[in-house]
Order: sequence, then C-alpha cells, then structure tokens
Amino acid sequence: MEWNKDQLALKQRYFLVGRDLVRPSAAYRDENVTFDKKLWKKVGDTGLLGLSMPEQYGGSGLSIGDFSAALEGFSEGCQDMGVLVTFVAQVALVQSSLVNYGTKEQCETWLPALISGEKLACFAITERGCGSDVRSIQTEVEKNSQGYVLNGKKWNITNAPIADICMTFAKIKGKKEKAISCFILETNQDGIEQSEPFSLMGNRGTPIGAIDFNDVQLSHKNLISEEENGLSVLYFSFLIERILTGVLVTGCVRPLVKECTQYSQERHAFGKAIGENQYVQQYIVEIESKLELLSGVIFKALNFIEQGRDCSKLASIIKMYSSEIFHESALSSMRVLGNYGYRRENYYERLLRDAIGLLFAGGTTEIHKRVIWDSLLSDYKNNPKVHRNLKLSWQDAAHLQTAAEAV
Repeated sequence: MEWNKDQLALKQRYFLVGRDLVRPSAAYRDENVTFDKKLWKKVGDTGLLGLSMPEQYGGSGLSIGDFSAALEGFSEGCQDMGVLVTFVAQVALVQSSLVNYGTKEQCETWLPALISGEKLACFAITERGCGSDVRSIQTEVEKNSQGYVLNGKKWNITNAPIADICMTFAKIKGKKEKAISCFILETNQDGIEQSEPFSLMGNRGTPIGAIDFNDVQLSHKNLISEEENGLSVLYFSFLIERILTGVLVTGCVRPLVKECTQYSQERHAFGKAIGENQYVQQYIVEIESKLELLSGVIFKALNFIEQGRDCSKLASIIKMYSSEIFHESALSSMRVLGNYGYRRENYYERLLRDAIGLLFAGGTTEIHKRVIWDSLLSDYKNNPKVHRNLKLSWQDAAHLQTAAEAV
C-alpha cells in the first residue's frame, strides 16, 4: 500500500515546509538547547498542527491517513527530531485526546490556540521511578467544594519547561490503584512550577523537563472524560503516538538511502567506488528493506484506525520496530559516510544522537515486547484483550474532507 495522489501532494507540500522553514535552524537549536516559539507559530500558520482536527476548532478535518502523509513529508524535510518530538507530544497526545474525550466546550476552550501554534502543550504522565508502569503514579487529586486539588511531580516531560497548557494524570485520593483521572489546565496558574530544560545527549531542540503541582485548584471543567477513566484516555493517546512516531521515523530515515547510495558512488578508495564493496551495499540495502517493512505495518495500523478497530498490538510493533530501525539506520549511514557523516556541519551525527533517545522514550523495546506477548497470549487463550471505554474513532466523520480539498 502507498500514499494516494492527493496524499503525495500533501506530503510534498509539507516536505517543503520542513525543508525551508525548520531545517535551516535545526543545528542551532540542537547546539544551544533551545526551542523557538516563533518558529512553532509559523509551523502552526502552515496548518500542519490542525490537519486532522475538526474544522470548527480551526483544523482542516483530514483523516489520520492524510495527516500521516503530511507528517512523513514534514519529517523528511526538516530532519529535526527536536521539533518532531514536540509535535507528536502536542498533536498525537494532547490534541487527539482532547478531540476524542473532551467536551465540545473543552475543545472550544483549548484547541484553537494549540492548532494555530499560539500555545504549546505538554502531556505529563511520567514520574521519577514511574515510566511505563503508569498505575504506580503518585500524583493525586483530592476533591473539595470547588472541584479538585492537584499535588504531585512529573518528570522527563516533553515541552514541560515552556508549555502553556498541560494535560496530566492523577489518582483520586482514597480510591483504588486504577482510579486515574485526566485533567487539562494552564501552566500559569498558582501552584505550578516548571523546571529549566534538561541537557540531554540528543533531542536537544526539544524542551524536556519537570513540572510540579503544589495545591493546584481545578474545577470539573478541567476533567477530561469521566472520573477514573484516565487510563482509557492514556491508552488511546499512546496508540496514536506510537503510530505517528513510526511515520516520522520513516520520514527521517528515507533520505538516508538516497544520500548513502549517492555517496557510495562518488567516494572512491583503492581505485573503485566504495559502493562496489558488498559490506557497503549491505548497510544501505538493510536500511531500505527495514523501511519498507515498517511502512507496511504503518499502513495497516492507519487502516485499522480509520475503520475504528483497536490496533494496540500493531502500535507497539510500530514503536518497537521504528525505534530500532531509526538507531540502526542512523548508525549504518555513519558507517557508510565515515568522516563526512561524523562532521557536525551535517545532520547525520545529530540524527544518531536523537535516535538513541527514541529507544526508551514512549516505552522501551522490552516493554513493547511484553505488550505484544500479552496480546498474543490473550488471543491464544481465546480471551482477546479489550481496553474498556476506548474510543477508536479519530474524529466525527461529518467533519472529514478529502486531502485534495486541503492542498
């Protein structure tokens, strides 16, 4: 399966946006551990942040398939995981969850500024000592006459240091372990403290840090979905995030095949092009082969989503496979390119550093293997695993339009 004609046009359009708008300053942001909010607003002005969002909130109402084609093109053009990780955190985690689980009033309140790029959002779930084991979070809300009081500390949160809006998860005090609820709030209210960005090996253009909640007063308008239904919101958002992570990896990796092939023909050693060596051919062929296999699984998952079918197992396969492919492909390209790839004036060494972070961000390979195994075991026992209250419709079909109308 491949992108159709209209989707290819979207992909090309946003390839140019990434190449011309984002890529020229990517190295600067990596070097200086900084995020450019003015650039983010310009990305919003192109319509990318709202392609899959309903039109009444400022979006374009496209399907997730059309949106994914645009994201792949944007990723290929910008080659900037700093912007891309920020993008997935806001669009795949916060915006999609808000559309699927929020009320009309909540969508009207929060979505327009996110879609336009005027505001930046973070999705705060991880805590110290609590990553993939979300049920062990310690952040709590206690009910009072005005709604809820939120207390807790979130850690390693993408966009947290500079986010204007936060979607977070907390247990209801005195309730059982699974009684996790989801809330959305502005970060400029009393009791919220945002850290400075962490200095990391890669993804240095992404502001990643901590956010603390100290007696933060919330109302029922801040609650997303029903009380104790936070895990359903979480499972849905992770599903979308994992698929879109695979999409952006294909965008980042795809140019490596062409560029390494070209270099292998131009670079000569011992009287012949290095591409005549089978070990060089093997590096490039493996990148291409793995990329095609990953694309096939992504298209299958996108098809499931558009049919409203649960594809949690496929999403974990995509996240596990894409993170491994990203790292292996970036490393293989460095082996082919040698000193040329090692030089910081090119993007290859930055891509390798960024790829390492993806091996554990969003769940490690080992965690996803466990998810896949649990699914296989459930099927074997003829007791398929079901995520209760999991809404699988990407958005109301009445708001969809074709990719051709958006281009």
